[in-house]
Amino acid sequence: MGDHSASRRFGKWRGVAAIILCIFGITLAVLGTRPAKPTVKRKTLSVTRLDLTPRTSSAPSRPTFSNKPISGNGAALPPDAPAFGHPVISGIGGTGFEQAIRIDPSNPDRIYTSTPGTLSADTSWIWRSLDAGKTFKWIPNAAPLIGKVTTCHGGGDTELAVDGQGRLYFNDLTLANFSTGRSDDLGVTMPCTNTAVPDVIVDRQWYAIDGDPLNGGTIYLTNDEVGQATPLCGNAGDNILVAYRSPVTGLPASTAGLQFGPPNRINCNEGIMGNIEVSPVATTLGQPDGIGGYATLPTPVKHVYIAHDSANLQKIFMARCFPVAFGLPIPNVSDPSGLNCTFDLVSDLGPNAKTGGDFPTMDIDKAGNLYIVWEEAPLTAGVISGDVVLKFSVSTDQGRTWTTPVTIDTSGSPFGTLHQNVFAWLNAGDPGRVNIAWYGTDGTATAGARGPDDCTDCLWYLFLTQSLNALDPNPTFTAPILASQHHIHKGTVQTLIGGQNQFASRALGDFLQMRVGPQGEAHIAYADSNRLLGAAVSHGMYVRQNGGTGLYAATSPVSVPGLTPFNSVDDPAGDGKYEAGGIVSANMPQLDILRSSVARVTTPPCSDAAPCYHFSMVINNLSLAPTTAQDPDPDLVWLTQWLVPSPDDPDGGKNYLVYAEAFSDGVNPPALQCHLGESANFLVSGGATISIAGNDPPLPAANCQMTPGPNGRIDIYLPISSVTVAGAIDNRLHEVTASTMTLPARGNSNPQFAGIGGVPFNLIDVA
Repeated sequence: MGDHSASRRFGKWRGVAAIILCIFGITLAVLGTRPAKPTVKRKTLSVTRLDLTPRTSSAPSRPTFSNKPISGNGAALPPDAPAFGHPVISGIGGTGFEQAIRIDPSNPDRIYTSTPGTLSADTSWIWRSLDAGKTFKWIPNAAPLIGKVTTCHGGGDTELAVDGQGRLYFNDLTLANFSTGRSDDLGVTMPCTNTAVPDVIVDRQWYAIDGDPLNGGTIYLTNDEVGQATPLCGNAGDNILVAYRSPVTGLPASTAGLQFGPPNRINCNEGIMGNIEVSPVATTLGQPDGIGGYATLPTPVKHVYIAHDSANLQKIFMARCFPVAFGLPIPNVSDPSGLNCTFDLVSDLGPNAKTGGDFPTMDIDKAGNLYIVWEEAPLTAGVISGDVVLKFSVSTDQGRTWTTPVTIDTSGSPFGTLHQNVFAWLNAGDPGRVNIAWYGTDGTATAGARGPDDCTDCLWYLFLTQSLNALDPNPTFTAPILASQHHIHKGTVQTLIGGQNQFASRALGDFLQMRVGPQGEAHIAYADSNRLLGAAVSHGMYVRQNGGTGLYAATSPVSVPGLTPFNSVDDPAGDGKYEAGGIVSANMPQLDILRSSVARVTTPPCSDAAPCYHFSMVINNLSLAPTTAQDPDPDLVWLTQWLVPSPDDPDGGKNYLVYAEAFSDGVNPPALQCHLGESANFLVSGGATISIAGNDPPLPAANCQMTPGPNGRIDIYLPISSVTVAGAIDNRLHEVTASTMTLPARGNSNPQFAGIGGVPFNLIDVA
């Protein structure tokens, strides 16, 4: 259920996320109308002790961030509870809507994330981190400035997978079909196809890999066929849950991940499915035998499982498939799809409850035990009449039976009881050890009875809870641990459980994702919309657990250094490269960051009465001349950006930036200017990508200084008064990110109005 997909029978209205800007009486449709998602879908060096205007008395009291786990309301966290490093802006360009994440099993320092752009813009993005999540850039295959990956169509939903050989698989949605690509060279090139499956009108895809798909292994795909259950099952207008295999017998192994076989249509009573996962344990459990038992397979195989809900959002199912030969449909032996599939009931919510916030997710531990989480709310006369809570259940017999669902207690959050809980994602490790991440708020619906969709003044946060005894009949979970330093969204969140209120915000999409790292630590990709156009646009964000108990007992407690830089950060030399259009250039020393820092100063050109932030960047070999042989764009930029979360701001806060710039017009020697600005949104057909919007006039020359040559410096002195935000949650600059980039024009050449405008860029280096 990605950015812009087709409608489900129960009203999968894919979000008319339109922002109407009135410019001198002319209405500008900024984000366009899409089926069920916004047109625009849908990071860093941290500092503290920097004076911002104190919060107003009307702002809710919020805890000061610490990288230690925190809780409130009297609920104690264990001393070894998970702790997190500073969040990182992974999506410096693009947007953060529905960010997926995968860790490369061949090199866990290599991490990929992706988000869909929009169908109308035919754009989606993939980011790559080569330093264990400290910094992210678009993969080199991305188109310059805009970032579109592959030559294929898409923009609706994205999904990623990485196999044990480091190959990257990508799936993008056109609604008519899926566009699939595979990169065998870390994202430099990515051949693709626009017709990956034999179906049409498909939606919300997920991947799982077993082994090496090019050498005897398999990549599995699951998705919905939208509204097509009538001819097959008579369920008028319902979706069908389907699964596919790749590669297909008879096709070259090189088609793995590009071409999938015929669908196995598993269940016509389908709402929207969650993720698909492969069990690490091979078993001989076969198909139901029709007399209450199950067939026994002659050879153990690894089964795959898919969490999903019913079309009326009142039942939770678990589908189970296992590979068989491609061929005639013979139970436990062969099938045209290469799969035999069945499904079991996990929970029947009954007529007085509803799920759909937005879909159930599951995982499998090392011993093959299954875990599932979903959102649930009570109904009275068909409308939500209480909190949206998290439900959890376990199966120790391959999904045939499930424990009585338990409600996860969220009363001990740092803000008290969480009344709205959505987009939960589950990971498992050793037997009985699970993490669950989700967006939660202590707010309540204020405009009606549609839960998250009516939570008009709510502040949303990223939380995690952990259980180390999830196999017990009465498992215990930690109190909610704040994984984001601050709120990541203000206002409503559009959900299925809330009826997909067309006026609710689509900035967070339908899900976040979490994966398990090599120490059993949590890696979470999510969205932060605290910025201009916060109701519709978000940054892609990433945060990694750096301490406390992980999901693997042998490597607990987790110890991941280097994730909490404070006021300054070092960056390796040699990584200032132009990487776009399939080109990876040599290092550009004038844009290669070695160190970045920020401090509060009162020395000239500032004073006690007018203090400044001093942003300083040390550069490998600083000059103002572009290297046109490596990068054709004439504008060089050295930039620092940060977030200032504020409950008082209509969009939840600000995303400021300050930058030095040298523009080469080919006639005059380039000169340095510095500007204050904000992130904006550059329109791309029917969508947008985050852009740079500088203000005029530039900062005074005394506030914009440089020292050229080896280990040269950019020094910018910014008056604090120019970036104060009423009601800021604390006196810190959050998610401070230093970067260098090139632009096709000056950063202030396309002024933003109400968040629209700015200039797109090619990202060169990030610290």
